[in-house]
Amino acid sequence: MLGTQILALNSVRTVGFCICILVQSRALCAQQEAPPPPSAAPGTALSTFNTGAGRSLQAVTITISVRDARGLPLEDLTTVRLSSRLRGTTRTLDTRDSADISFGGLLEGLYEVEAECPGYRTIKQQLDVNGGSAFFTAYIYMHAESDPSTQNSPPKGLVLTPKLTKEIDKGLVAMRKRQFESARNHFSKAIQLSPSNPDVYYLRGNSELSLGQTDAARHDLEQAIAIDASHEKALVALGQLQIQAGDAKSAISTLNKSFTANGAGWKTYYLLGAAYAQMKQWNEAEAAVNHSVALAHNQGAVPLLLLGKIQASRGRSDVARLTWQTLIATYPKAPEIAEAKKLLEHPSIDESHAITEAEAGKMSQALDAAVEDVGRPWAPPDVDHKEYAVSAVSCNLDDVLERAMLRVRTQLGNLEKFTATEHIEHQEIDKQGMAGPIQTRQFSYVVFVFPSQKDSVFLEESRDGQANVSAFPTSLATVGLNSLGISVLQPMYRPGFQYQCEGVATVRGEATWQIRFAEKPDSQLGVRRWQKTGTIYYIPIKGRIWLSTATYDILRIETDLREPVQNLELTRDHLSVDYGPVKFAAINDQLWLPWSAEMYLELHGKRYHHRHILSDYLLFGVDTRDKVKTPRNVPGGPVQETEIEAPKPNKE
Repeated sequence: MLGTQILALNSVRTVGFCICILVQSRALCAQQEAPPPPSAAPGTALSTFNTGAGRSLQAVTITISVRDARGLPLEDLTTVRLSSRLRGTTRTLDTRDSADISFGGLLEGLYEVEAECPGYRTIKQQLDVNGGSAFFTAYIYMHAESDPSTQNSPPKGLVLTPKLTKEIDKGLVAMRKRQFESARNHFSKAIQLSPSNPDVYYLRGNSELSLGQTDAARHDLEQAIAIDASHEKALVALGQLQIQAGDAKSAISTLNKSFTANGAGWKTYYLLGAAYAQMKQWNEAEAAVNHSVALAHNQGAVPLLLLGKIQASRGRSDVARLTWQTLIATYPKAPEIAEAKKLLEHPSIDESHAITEAEAGKMSQALDAAVEDVGRPWAPPDVDHKEYAVSAVSCNLDDVLERAMLRVRTQLGNLEKFTATEHIEHQEIDKQGMAGPIQTRQFSYVVFVFPSQKDSVFLEESRDGQANVSAFPTSLATVGLNSLGISVLQPMYRPGFQYQCEGVATVRGEATWQIRFAEKPDSQLGVRRWQKTGTIYYIPIKGRIWLSTATYDILRIETDLREPVQNLELTRDHLSVDYGPVKFAAINDQLWLPWSAEMYLELHGKRYHHRHILSDYLLFGVDTRDKVKTPRNVPGGPVQETEIEAPKPNKE
C-alpha cells in the first residue's frame, strides 16, 4: 500500500491533494449471489458458492433499527420492506411493537430496504449483508417532510471559474482592509456569476454584518442554507445573529441543526449556552457551556466567564466564584480577567451578578471580539476539539472494520483503474485568518488497482499520466492521499492503530458508524509521510472515519496530526474527504466515489488551504480499451519540480 506522502520542494507556497476512490456497483462487484436452497438451519452453510474469501454463504438475520433525525428510536408506526431483486422476494414488517424489526432466515448478499412513515420522507437504501456473521443491523434515519433535503448528491456550483475567483479575491482583500461596502459589491458580482454557490452568499452576509445591515445579512445566510442545508459557517453565523436579535428559540433550532449535520466546536456550544441562558433554561445552558469549556483549550477564558454567570444566575455563588478563579489562574493574560476580578471583588455573589435578558443578547457580540483578538478561525477544529451527535448503541468494532474492508475488496475486484477530472484550488491564509488569491489547476487523475498482502489493496496514482509534481500550482505537492481512507481499514496497518467505535452518527442524513482512530505511540506506519530533501518523515495521525451502517461504504474521513512534527515545523495538517454515489448511464448503476476533499496546513508558520473536486469519472475494467482525454490546464504560476517516489509493497 502506498502511504500518504507530501513532497516539499525548496520553497513552500502551496499544497496538493489526491483522494481515495471506492466503487459500488453490482455490475462491477466480484461477488454474485446464488439462489437459496429449499431449507437450512440459521447459521449453517447454505451453499458451496465461494464469496472470494474461501467460505460459503451463511444464513443471516437482518435487523432494521428505525430512528428519527436525532438518532432516537422512532415512535411513529413505520412500514419496512426488505427485498432482493436477484431472488425476486420481498418481506414487509412494521414497527408496531418496536423500532427494531428483524427479518430471519435470509442469505448473505445485496438487499434493498424501504421505510415509509406518514409525515416523513420515504427512505430507500441498499444493504450489503456480507462478512460471515449470522446477524446484521442497519440503522435507518427518517427525516420529516418539512426538513431540508439530505439527498446524497454532490454539491453544486463549487468549481471556481477565473472570473468568479477574481471577484471573490477582490472581496476578501476588501474585507481585510475593512472596506466592507466594496467587499459587498464584489461578492454581489460573484453571486451573479455563481448563483448556486452557498459560499458566496455566506461571504456577502459577512460583509453585510460588518456594515450593520442585519436584515440583508440574515437573508443571505438563509439563502446559503437553502442551497446547502448543512453549511456550517452559515448556520452558526445565523444562530449568532438570532441571539443578538433576541430570538433565542430560533437560534437554538438553527445551532442544533448545525450540530446534527456537522458536529459542534467550542463556539457552537458557547452560542447554544447563550441562547439557553436567554430563555432562562439554566440546566441546558450550563451543560452546553461546560462542553464549550472542554473543547475551547487556549480560548477557554471566554466560555469560563459565561459559565460563572450562568452558575450565579442559578444561585450557586460558591461554584461561580471557583469558576472565575479558575479562569484567572489558567488564562492570566486573557481580556476576560478584568471582568472576572470585578465579579470576585464583592463579598457575596447574588442575583445582581446573574445574567440579565439584555446581557444574554450581547454575549455573542463579546464572542466576536474574543475571536477577533486571537485571529479568525482559518481551519476546521482539530478532531479532538469537536463533538458530534452520536447515538450510543452497541458496536462490534472488529465486525465493522472487517465488513468495511470486505466492501472495499469486492468493489475493486474487477477494476484495473479509474479516472476523473481533478480540479484543485489553492489559497494561502494570513495570520488574521483571511484567505489570499486562489490558484487553480486541472488534471486527468488516474488510479491503478492492485491486490496486496494480508487481504489488502494497493492503489497507485498519477496525474496526466505522470507521477511527478511539475504541473502543481505551487512548490508543495502531495502523493498517495488517494489511499487514506482505505489505509485506515487495511489489515496490514490495523495493528498500528488504536480504534474506538463511538456509536451511530449521521452524515448527509444517512446512519453511519463513527470510528475514531489514532496511530499508536510506538508505531511508524507511514500511512501519512513527508519527504523533503531526501529525508522521509513519518507523520503520526488521528481522526475519524464514518462508515455506512447499511453498506459499509466510507462516507467521510477526517484526520489531524496526533502531535506537531517539530523537525518539520509542521503544526497543523487537517485532511477531510467526502464520498458519495455517482451515477453512470453506461452501466445503469451508481458507483461510490469521492466528491470533494480539503486540506489545511500550517508549515513554518505559514498557512495553506487546498480544495479538490472530482468529476467526469471513467471506469476501466480489465478488458476496457477506452482512452482518457487530458483536460486543458488553467494557466498559473511557475513551479519547482522534484521527482520523489514513495516505496511500494510487493504486489501479488
